[in-house]
Amino acid sequence: MTSSTDTPARSLAHQPALDGIRALASALVLCFHAGFGWMHGGYFGVSVFFTLSGFLITMLLLTELQAGGTVSLRRFYARRLRRLLPASTACVLAVLAARALGEFQLVAGFSAQMRGAVAQVSNWVQLAGSSSYSALFAQSAALVSPVAHYWSLAIEEQFYLLWPVVAVALARRARRAGRPVLRPFALLTALCALVAPAIAVVAGPDAAYWATPARLGEMLVGATAAAWLVNGGRVPARTRYLAPPALGAVVALAVLLPAGSGPAYTGWMTPLALVSVVLVLSLQVPGAVRSALSLRPVVWLGTISYGVYLYHWPVFLLLRQHGWQLARPGGFAVAAGITLAVSVVSFYALEQPIRRCHSAPGRTYVVAGATM
Repeated sequence: MTSSTDTPARSLAHQPALDGIRALASALVLCFHAGFGWMHGGYFGVSVFFTLSGFLITMLLLTELQAGGTVSLRRFYARRLRRLLPASTACVLAVLAARALGEFQLVAGFSAQMRGAVAQVSNWVQLAGSSSYSALFAQSAALVSPVAHYWSLAIEEQFYLLWPVVAVALARRARRAGRPVLRPFALLTALCALVAPAIAVVAGPDAAYWATPARLGEMLVGATAAAWLVNGGRVPARTRYLAPPALGAVVALAVLLPAGSGPAYTGWMTPLALVSVVLVLSLQVPGAVRSALSLRPVVWLGTISYGVYLYHWPVFLLLRQHGWQLARPGGFAVAAGITLAVSVVSFYALEQPIRRCHSAPGRTYVVAGATM
């Protein structure tokens, strides 16, 4: 076996194991939201999505810039809208339909919550309402917003809106100055890692959890790894030995992180994102973990993970309101089954047809499925 593999040119090829990471992250989030007592920090699955998204989006941007000297931001934003808007809108419409049928009547500020979801500012709506993330699980399901989970989608959308412009500008400036592109990315990541704890001190733990500036570092860790790869970084074959401990660390963090306190509320999630990026990089070379995460059922779940995340929350709330105990095997099986069924219909009947109608041949990158 050679000492290194996966050159930058290969990095945009479809990597099934990265779909596997999405499947893993989805499973962590679902178990956490179901209320399993042993899954204290399943919200770390969202952090994994943040880091993976930063990695894949930046790979796309920098590879396009490297290949052609320019990046079509119009095409980038069009791809994002086609990927995210159909299912996101469908979920909002489904919630409104449920409301019309008598569900979610006790949710305070329902209209503001829905506007925040549509405008992709849900995280700021939550913060303005002085709402704690942990409080979502400490009250009756009838009182919880069915679109509260849009907070993470909002952070990613805000990142996608600004990051392409910033990333391309940083890369071009570094090239003109004859400096490595990696340097400004790493410096920006370090800055965000320092800003997040400051936000926790100045604005409080809820701001550390909800506010976009406090969570940017998790995405920028992935972006920095992408900058390293695109600009000549090579992953040694022995890196595959890091995959098992990295995978174990991701699961351990999801199990062990405290639910209502800890790094997510003190601004220290960026350092933990290094675990996620080590896993991503270790999957760039063949190994047992890459093979496991590339199994067809796992990859399939990762492929529909965006819909799984979107639809699971209102489904879980509805079942809870009607007396289902989701932390029991039977209840969880029903909740997960309904979520999967809705996600499959959404993916094959709505999301895929729209993407196929508007995507030019050869332009659909693996990054198109990066979000969650």
